[in-house]
Amino acid sequence: MKNLLLVLLMCSSTYLSAQNLSPIAIEDKKMDGYLMSRKPAILTVQIKNLPDSVKKVNIQYTLVQLAGGFQATKYAETDAAGLAKIVLDQNLPYQQIWLSAGDYLYAGVYVNTGLTVTIDAHQVAKDGAYMIGTGVTYSGYDGELNTVMNKKILFKKAEREGLINNLRSLCSARKKYVPDAFTFKTDSVLQLLKNMDSEFIAGNRDYEWAVNNETLSEFYQQICVAYWNDTMPDQVFKQLNAHRPLFTSNDGVMYYKYLEIYSLGKGHFKTQDVLAGFIKLFDSLYTQQRSDLLKLSLLESEKDTYARSYPIIINSIKTKWCKKIATDELAKVDANQKRIDGLFASSKKLENTDIGAPLMRLPFDASLYQLDTVANIDNFILSLKSAFPNKALIIDFWATWCAPCLGDLPFSKSLHEKNKDLPIEYIYLCTTSGSNINTWKNRIGDLQIPGTHIFVNDKIISRLKTAFNAEGGFPTYVVIDINGKINQTKITFMGALDKGSLKKTVGL
Repeated sequence: MKNLLLVLLMCSSTYLSAQNLSPIAIEDKKMDGYLMSRKPAILTVQIKNLPDSVKKVNIQYTLVQLAGGFQATKYAETDAAGLAKIVLDQNLPYQQIWLSAGDYLYAGVYVNTGLTVTIDAHQVAKDGAYMIGTGVTYSGYDGELNTVMNKKILFKKAEREGLINNLRSLCSARKKYVPDAFTFKTDSVLQLLKNMDSEFIAGNRDYEWAVNNETLSEFYQQICVAYWNDTMPDQVFKQLNAHRPLFTSNDGVMYYKYLEIYSLGKGHFKTQDVLAGFIKLFDSLYTQQRSDLLKLSLLESEKDTYARSYPIIINSIKTKWCKKIATDELAKVDANQKRIDGLFASSKKLENTDIGAPLMRLPFDASLYQLDTVANIDNFILSLKSAFPNKALIIDFWATWCAPCLGDLPFSKSLHEKNKDLPIEYIYLCTTSGSNINTWKNRIGDLQIPGTHIFVNDKIISRLKTAFNAEGGFPTYVVIDINGKINQTKITFMGALDKGSLKKTVGL
């Protein structure tokens, strides 16, 4: 028996070691056994030589996910020795994490088994390190990969961004070209990206697989966008469909997300059969593993009707690790919804309506508040609801640097001004992350957006999104309808609403 256990341990060790050099694709059949038998990875952050005045360093880490929102932001802090150990919630393959360690480092890291990020506070630049630099080292099982991939991000960065912008422009204007001409132009951009990768890879041959795979994920997601609501030429689809992401990264996950959107455009179903039709469509177009990954993306769009929709999706998933993610998401969403429902049911007991420190009231009917701390996130939600009795709430999570947010705010303003007769309060929760209070005030003043504006500490923003089952980027919209029911998927774009759809959205 001991010999058998020894053999199994040796095989497992050999298998994991092999993954570092040639990992299996996310949708490979082998991934079931691989993920179902291992524990979540650990991300360790060690900050050395901190000034005596610094007792702890705040750590913000944004995880890229396959379900439950594209990204989820969480927080930790170092101990007295400058150490923080973060056990990841899931054991996803090569999960990308956008890491901020105080003002010392901002980097995108990949964690598969274990990664240690060491920062020497004496050596990093005054304005901090970006991705990699003096005073920053990556070690542990995933250390070398992260050293290479962060160098890759900086390699000819401006030139690469120019190529990607060119690709996006081509894809947005696809219909201007005949199919062969469009394919020729996009393939030419891909070849230039590959040439740049080859130049970088010349000194990093061990990680050629990683560099090439991420580039293809980024390229093919844009090709998906180009053909939304249309049909790809067979050869284009064949090449795109042959791609297999290796990373749970921005590019890897968005490849699947954009492929899902492209695929959904090919389905035409009766209203009552839409979800079942999409599931059947995925199963008919793709392997079981790829189909199941695309079904995970459906969880976000079906969150509003999760009690009915999630079991249907879960029952259709055959890949064990995908089914576990979907099942866990159902449990999380259900628990949060029950907590929120119970919270509103007891709202009459609340006497105070504290939604932040009042700052000013502006002439265009805008009230400004600042919220730096909150003892209890549930009490804050109750305060928000109680501050506007007998009204539906449209809550807009935004950021001063977010272009889609700023693009949608004028539509929100117009909707507000044209429908003042409706009992709706527009609440704008702006994150402090990447901004300051003066920039926030200036944005509001420039756009003259009426409503309730609260400048909210980013940690509270993250907790609120989690409480509302609305984890994701910016903008994110949450509706609390006139009956107190929370909906996280009713609004994706304020500009798409008119009076009729607005009333329907808020239950009027």
